[in-house]
Amino acid sequence: MSKKTGLALLSLLIIFTGLGAGAAYAYTPNSGARFNDPAGDRAAENTSMIHIRKSIESAKKGSVIRIATYSHSRKDITNALIKACKQRNVSVQMVINDNFISRTTKRLRNVLGSNIEPHFKDACNPRDKAKGETKHPEPSYLKVCFQSCRKGAGNQHMKFYLFSETGETKNVTMVGSTNISRYAARTHFNDLFTQADRSGMFRDYSFIHHQLAQDRRVKKVYRKYKHGDLVSEFGAVVARGAKDPVARRLRQVSCAGGTQIRVIMYAWVGDRGLFLARRVADLQRKGCNIKAILSGASRDVKQALKSGGVAIRSADIDLDNNPATGFGDTAWDRFTHEKWMSLNGKWAGKQQKVVWTGSDNWSGLSFLNDEVTIKIPRASVWAQYNSHFDFVWNHRSRAF
Repeated sequence: MSKKTGLALLSLLIIFTGLGAGAAYAYTPNSGARFNDPAGDRAAENTSMIHIRKSIESAKKGSVIRIATYSHSRKDITNALIKACKQRNVSVQMVINDNFISRTTKRLRNVLGSNIEPHFKDACNPRDKAKGETKHPEPSYLKVCFQSCRKGAGNQHMKFYLFSETGETKNVTMVGSTNISRYAARTHFNDLFTQADRSGMFRDYSFIHHQLAQDRRVKKVYRKYKHGDLVSEFGAVVARGAKDPVARRLRQVSCAGGTQIRVIMYAWVGDRGLFLARRVADLQRKGCNIKAILSGASRDVKQALKSGGVAIRSADIDLDNNPATGFGDTAWDRFTHEKWMSLNGKWAGKQQKVVWTGSDNWSGLSFLNDEVTIKIPRASVWAQYNSHFDFVWNHRSRAF
C-alpha cells in the first residue's frame, strides 16, 4: 500500500467513525417540533431523547449545556453529558426536581458535583491555582432543588434544554413536556419544540436556569419574554377565574368562521380544570370546532366538555387488562403527558395559526409549581402539532 493510499484510507476511517472536528455524524438541532410515539418502534419512542442526546454529542468544545427537568434517568444521556464534560470541556449545568433521584442522576451528580459557584476543581474545566489560572466562569453542576427552586412550594416542573453551540448552530433552546427518562419515552406521548440561533432567548432561559440553581425564593417569580415571534412565560400566575392565564387566552378567541382549536392535555382536573372546561365548551357552542385528547381528566371536566359538544377521546390505554400494572393507582400503561393547545382562526383580532405548549397542566397544582409556557405563532409549527394531533386521535386513542 502506498503512503498516499494509506492516508486516504485513514481519512475515510476518521469520517465514517465520526472522529475529528469535521465528523460526518455531527448533528445540528434544527428549529421545529418533535413528538415521540410510545406505541411505535424504538426510534419512534425515543425521537426527542435522540434529538437531545445527539445535540449533547455534537456540543462544541468549551460550550455550555443547561438542563432544567422534572425527572432524569437516562443512562445514554448521562454518558453523553459526562463524555462532553471530560473530553471536550463542555460545561454541564443541570437542575432537577427533588421528587425522584435516580441512580443515574446520582452518578452524574458524583461526576459534576453540586457547587454552582466557579471553583478550581471543576469537573469539566479544572484550573490550577498554583499556575496562576483563574476559576472557569461557567461551573458544572447537578443541583437538586427543594420543591420548585424559585417559589418555595410545589415542584420544579419546567423542562427545557439549552446549548450555547452544537453542530452547526448556536444558542439553541428546547422546551416542551419532555422529561429525560426511559419511562417517559416508553409510556408518554411528549412534545419538544426547538428554536435555534436566537441569542436573546438563550440568554433569558439561562437567566431562569441560574435562578433555579440558586434554589431560593425570588421576589419576581413571573417573567414574560418576547423573542421575535415567540413569547415565553415563566412562573405560574396564581389567578383564579377570569384572570386565569388560560382563561385570558380563551377569551381572545373569536369563533367566527369556525375557528379550529385542538387540545392535548394531561391532568385537566380540579376546580380550575372544570372552570376551563366550561370556557372551552362555551367556545364550541359559539361555533368553534374543538377536539381534545385527554389523559387523567376528571369526570366533571369530561362531562362539561361533552355537554358543550366538544369531541373528546382518551389517550389512557390499558395494554394488558391488568389494573395493577398501570401508572400510579391507574390501569394506564400508556398515556399522553403533553400540555398544549393549538388554534387556527381568529385570535386577538388577527387571523393566525398558533400553538401554546410547555409544562403547564390545566389544574390547580400548576399554580404551585414553577412552569413555562411558550406561544409559537407559526403556520409551519401549527401544522406539525396538528398532524401529531390527528395521528394520536386516529391511531393512538380510544373513545370514552
